[in-house]
Order: sequence, then C-alpha cells, then structure tokens
Amino acid sequence: MAGYCKVCLRPLEVAQYSVDGTLKSCPNCSTINGEEHIFYHCDYFGYTDHRITGNNPDGIQSWCPPCRGRGSSIGNGIKCSTIKIK
Repeated sequence: MAGYCKVCLRPLEVAQYSVDGTLKSCPNCSTINGEEHIFYHCDYFGYTDHRITGNNPDGIQSWCPPCRGRGSSIGNGIKCSTIKIK
C-alpha cells in the first residue's frame, strides 16, 4: 500500500482529477513522492482506445509517459496542496 495524500487524505496510488478536469495525478509519481498527489495536464498522459472503459470513457493513460518508460520528464508536477481536486 502506497499510503495516503497528506492534503486530500485519498490513496496516492489512485488517480485524482482537478475540479476543472484539466489536471490528473500520476499514481506512480504520487507514490514515489510519498506525501502528495502529483498532477500533470491531462493531455500529457496521452490517450488510447485500449484504455476506454465506463470509468475512463476518454481512454486516458494511467501513468505519465516517463513512468511508463516513454520520454523524459517534463519537470516537476503540480502538488495536490496547490490545486482543488474533485
């Protein structure tokens, strides 16, 4: 178990979204951080038809590209303490 975000008290390994739906947390980055969810813009994650489900109708990838072993990090993510989440 990865633990819980010290800000929103939700599990770090479960992706969260910002209130406006433009940011999504990366469960792996959040777990590595160990204290807060780490968010990136949704478009950064990428989309695939293979991930489309009732809970994920857009098919957004779960982890950010660097955590999936693709591409390099774009730098620091946005911490849960600086945004409002759903």
